[in-house]
Amino acid sequence: MKTRFRGALAFVFALVASAGHVQAAESPRQIVDSMIAAHGGMETWASAPTVSFEVEESLAGKKERMLSRVTVEQGRRRAYHDVPALSARMAWDGTKAWSENWKLPFPPRFTALLHYYFANLPWLTRDPGVRLASEGTAKLPGDSTDYMTLRMTFERGVGDSPRDYYVLFVHPQTRRLRSVEYVVTYAGALPEGVKSSPPNLLLYEEHATVNGLVVPTRYEIFGKEGHVPYVSVRLRDWSFSKPFDPSRLEMPAGGAVDTSRPGAR
Repeated sequence: MKTRFRGALAFVFALVASAGHVQAAESPRQIVDSMIAAHGGMETWASAPTVSFEVEESLAGKKERMLSRVTVEQGRRRAYHDVPALSARMAWDGTKAWSENWKLPFPPRFTALLHYYFANLPWLTRDPGVRLASEGTAKLPGDSTDYMTLRMTFERGVGDSPRDYYVLFVHPQTRRLRSVEYVVTYAGALPEGVKSSPPNLLLYEEHATVNGLVVPTRYEIFGKEGHVPYVSVRLRDWSFSKPFDPSRLEMPAGGAVDTSRPGAR
C-alpha cells in the first residue's frame, strides 16, 4: 500500500512539474531575443556602418514640420545631424557636442541619439550595461491586447542619463515592439530643479522593411494618460549602408560647444 501511495504521489508531482515546465514564463532574455528576431535579427543591424534616416517632426497644435537628417555611427555611436530649413547642424563625438545655428527646443547633446534610440530600441536592449526585468503583461489605451512588458534600466554610469527607464510593450504573437513608456532624466532637457519628466508613452504606428530589418516609419508620443499626441514623428529614407564621415565631427569657426548638463550618474 505504501509503495503504491508513494508511486502515485511521485506521478502527481511529475505531472505538476511537467505542466510547470510547459507553462513557465519566458525570461526577459528570451522575450528580447524573439523581439529582435521579429525585427530582422541582430547581425545585419550590428554590422551596419551607420544608421541614417530623415526625421519629420511636428508638435501638437503647430502647422510647422521640422525636417532633419540623422546619421549615427554604429559601435561608437558618434553622430551628426542636419536641419536644412534652419541652416543648422550639430555633431556628437562621444565626448562633446557642438552645434551651429541651433534653435531647436532641446540641447544638441540630448538630441544627438534621441530618435536613433527610439527607432532602434529592439536592438539596443542588447547594449552593454542594459538591465531587463519582466513586468508581466499590460494593456495599452484603447487596446485589448495583453502585451508582454519588460522594464529596461541601466547600470550606474552608463550613458548620459542612466536613471532613465523604458517599459517595452511586446506583442505576444508577432513579437514586434508596439510601444514604450519612458521618462527623461537629462537635466539640460528639464526645467530647473526637476529631476525627471512624467512618464511618456510612445506608440509605433507604421513600419517598413529595410535591408531585412523591420523599422518604424511613424510614431507618436503621448502623456501617459493623454489621448492626443503632443509629438508626431515620421521617419523615412532609412539607410544602413552609408559611410560615416568623421570630418563632419570637426566644429566650424561659428560653432558652439553644448554645455548642457546630462542626468545624474
